Amino acid sequence: MDLKSLKVGAHRGAMCYAPENTLAAFAFAVQQDCYRIEFDVRRTSDGHLVVIHDETVDRTTDGSGIVSEMSLSELKKLSVGTETIPTLKESLDFMAGKTKMLIEQKEKGITEQVIREIELAKLERDCTIVSFHEESLVEAFQINSKIDRGYFIIKPGVYDINEICERLDPRLFIVWPVAVQHEYIEKAIRKGIVVRCGFSDDQSIDQLRKELRILVEMGVTEFSCGRPDWIKNLINEFNVE
Repeated sequence: MDLKSLKVGAHRGAMCYAPENTLAAFAFAVQQDCYRIEFDVRRTSDGHLVVIHDETVDRTTDGSGIVSEMSLSELKKLSVGTETIPTLKESLDFMAGKTKMLIEQKEKGITEQVIREIELAKLERDCTIVSFHEESLVEAFQINSKIDRGYFIIKPGVYDINEICERLDPRLFIVWPVAVQHEYIEKAIRKGIVVRCGFSDDQSIDQLRKELRILVEMGVTEFSCGRPDWIKNLINEFNVE
């Protein structure tokens, strides 16, 4: 494995250095030269797409309420640290030309709107759509197959890789360490699929070092967490051994 070929991504931006899913977190990730930044999208009561992980604003802002029951103007009045909740358009515009984007749809029924915003920004080649709602991935494939799709493998189990590829044609597998199996990685690589592994943001650097080494040896080529610089430092460390 050529360690120089490994890619480093960010989880909700560099969320351990700035509030998650904010332009500040994206800026930190860009500064750390991240290849791909993951963030989450939901829709407001008045039809705008905003970048936030939870169904409610309670955990990440100074407010309270359900995102889908609040208007954009109401959400923009809330504080996320010193930031505000960005719209999808603001996020796309901010990261355009700086990094690739991994857009997780947190709810059903927003796929076409997400795709139209990506198309308007002319970022089809820089965005990958992912969702735990598989029907959203099928819909994305049907609407615009030029925009790549990602598929989650998060639990140990038996996965029919050929069936998944035939149905969704994903270009990216997002695999959690607990669910990693050498067989899946090998099959994905043979099909030209990139395998990205996300680390928990509460891990120590020693825990990351141990898992990263194992995963690199298994063929994973993209890694992500809320501290992208830690991953970069570990890759550099391995490279000089």
